[in-house]
Amino acid sequence: MPEYVGVIKLPINRLHMELTNVCNFSCEFCPDSKMKRKRGFMDVEMARSIIDEVSRGTRMVKLLVFHVMGEPTLHPFLVDIVGYAFKKNLDACITTHGANLDNDLLNAIIKAGAKKIIVSLQTPDDATFSMRGVAGLSFHEYADKIVSIARSFIGQRHETELTIGFLSSPLRKLIIPIAKDLSIADTSKKLRMHLKSWANKIIAGTEVEYRLPDVLRQISRAKCFKENTVIISDKISFQTRIVGDWATHFDQRNANARFGYCPGIQDNFGILWNGDYTFCCTDYEGKPPYIIITTHLLIII
Repeated sequence: MPEYVGVIKLPINRLHMELTNVCNFSCEFCPDSKMKRKRGFMDVEMARSIIDEVSRGTRMVKLLVFHVMGEPTLHPFLVDIVGYAFKKNLDACITTHGANLDNDLLNAIIKAGAKKIIVSLQTPDDATFSMRGVAGLSFHEYADKIVSIARSFIGQRHETELTIGFLSSPLRKLIIPIAKDLSIADTSKKLRMHLKSWANKIIAGTEVEYRLPDVLRQISRAKCFKENTVIISDKISFQTRIVGDWATHFDQRNANARFGYCPGIQDNFGILWNGDYTFCCTDYEGKPPYIIITTHLLIII
């Protein structure tokens, strides 16, 4: 029988847990430069306490995602926290730009029991990589690292999955009016071209190269104005999504939607590095309404 907290059915799909809001990238499509709240790192004991709360008794969340703002691989105890979540039978997912994932850290995260690693490639070529605002790292160095990460998943027997994320910006003058010139795969043709290029980089010459025709068939159906998933192998997939006006949408007047809904607390929620609670996983500033996480998270919700 399902259990509820008020009208909320458990388990909730995702808990976004921000281990840090510090990032060594400064992407143009991310509100990092706009964020005014204090920067910091979640205390390990707080992280363990939250994990204890959501794993106690009735399972509260299906997936624990280490990301709201910031780059989780910068947290000095990321591997320990992932391992603790695994011991508590929680599926943990890490969302990262991937630049910090050397072999030692990647293998440690996998060994700790991470269910999924999402590498936010987002900008798939040299021209768009300039939007990432990172010094001392060329696109070719970054691309080589992502390819190396992906290839390391081929033929492995561990349970960790890898998703590589891409952005598209169709109808950008309507969807992201504050950045009308921001262009990342703004047509389906361009998106397919990037996906094909990256599929070839990752699987050409490997033991799963035989899958390339099927992968290309999947890519041929991808459209830039919707989310797409392309299965590369049993452990690797591509995912595309439309870039949104994340940096200012909390500054605007609320308007009733004609269709769709905000999943909010019924589908996901977020805990910021200092313990503040937010209803929206895209609430980068942690603005009210929010409450403070102390103890007995189940009761607070």
